[in-house]
Order: sequence, then structure tokens, then C-alpha cells
Amino acid sequence: MIDLLDNIQEYSSIGLIIVSIFAIFVSGLFFGISYFIMDVTHDAFLETDCVIDNNLYVESCQDLWELSLYPFLELREILVWFSFFFVFALILGMLIAGYQSGSSPVMLGVLVLFNIVITYGAIEISNLYITMLEIPAFMQIMIPFDVYNQLLIYFPWVIFFVSLSSVILGVVNYQKVVVNKRDERLNF
Repeated sequence: MIDLLDNIQEYSSIGLIIVSIFAIFVSGLFFGISYFIMDVTHDAFLETDCVIDNNLYVESCQDLWELSLYPFLELREILVWFSFFFVFALILGMLIAGYQSGSSPVMLGVLVLFNIVITYGAIEISNLYITMLEIPAFMQIMIPFDVYNQLLIYFPWVIFFVSLSSVILGVVNYQKVVVNKRDERLNF
């Protein structure tokens, strides 16, 4: 029964790697579209104005929006950083999953084969993203996300190195030495 639970845990590590790859792709699109919507909304509100009579605090709609709406819309710059840190967290999760797969030699072999497959999947995702960047509207949306654009253009290389690092971490986990344990052979 314990072996079955260990195998389920190992397969969940591989599932985490699959979900992470697609989450990296989708997260940038989500943050890019959110940034674009906030930018267009900010520009639309800047172009409109009205006069507010008999108000102690504001004289026009621009004054009102400057107090209430514009600070929220200015937070769109944070979305670029969220995208960056989200990708970093997912890559770190992939490395940890690789380390955990080293607890079993069978799963380490499965991880090596699986990394070949996900590297090929990364090639397909990169090609899809490059094709999407050829659309002028999509290119306009993704301009503020320089790091994400570079990451997805070179996504196969990134995934290859992350996969290679996760396999190395898995081997390290498999080869780790048990420390702080009494060895009777050294008891003189």
C-alpha cells in the first residue's frame, strides 16, 4: 500500500511539470490581455471629461477619476512583475518536482524519458507563440512583457535546461548520503 502511495506521489510530480509548462504559456497571455485592457481603459478615461457642479472635492470627472480610478489603472505595471515571478515560481516548482522524483530509480528513468517529450512540447509551444506574435494586435498586447516574450521565444532551451537541472537534482536526491546516523563500524 505504501508503494502505491509513493508511486502516486511520483506521478503527481510529473503532472506538476506538465501543468507548469502550460501555466507558463497561459499566464503570460492572461497578464498581457489584462494589461492591455487596463491600458485601453486608462486611455479612454483620459479622453473624456465632464464638469461636476456643486461639489466640494472635485470640479470635473478627471479630478474624480484621478482620485478613484487612475490609481487602480496605474497598477497595471505590476502585472509585468507578476508574470515574471509567476514564471519563476513555476520553474522552481519544476526543479523541486525533479528533485522529488529522485527518490525512486524507476521514476528517475521515467523523468528522463518524460523530459524528452516535454522538451518537444516546448518546441511546439514556442512555435505557436512565435506564430501568434506575427499578428499585429497580439504583438501590441505583448510589447510590455519583454522577459516573457524572450522566455517563450527560447522556450525549448529554457525547458531543456530546467529539465536537465531537474534530472541532475533527481540524481542528487537518489545519491544523497544519510548523515547523522550512528554507524556501528566506526564505534571503536
